[in-house]
Amino acid sequence: MTSTLFAIIILGLAGIFWMNAARARELAVGISRAACNRERYQFLDDSVYLQRVALRWTPSGLRFRRMYQFEYSENGRARDIGYVLLIGNQLEAVHIRGRHTIEQEQENQINRQEQTSPSPGAGQDNIIPFPGKQRRKSDKRY
Repeated sequence: MTSTLFAIIILGLAGIFWMNAARARELAVGISRAACNRERYQFLDDSVYLQRVALRWTPSGLRFRRMYQFEYSENGRARDIGYVLLIGNQLEAVHIRGRHTIEQEQENQINRQEQTSPSPGAGQDNIIPFPGKQRRKSDKRY
């Protein structure tokens, strides 16, 4: 009786993992296609390939960090490789042509906000910095 219950639980967990992985893959395909369209590249093969899977602690709990690889072309002849990084079902970064496109957009938004703020220290007294590892531009883990 307990072995049957154990087998059902294992099959249920495997099904949940498979559904979650399929959802993340569909999300990665959409993100890759959108990133290629934004950069005016051709998204090749209309697919992504799972490159790595790891577990990561996030503020909302333990999540899978998946790295998907996709191929794109600027001129239709040469193939280049890009990457999409997802934590759970949240986008972490898109890497195309040797740069992190999503991170650069976020940095540009922060710079624009800093330029439009009335004074450098106004209204920032109640901001508490988020504890955690700060990613550097020179970090080449991807």
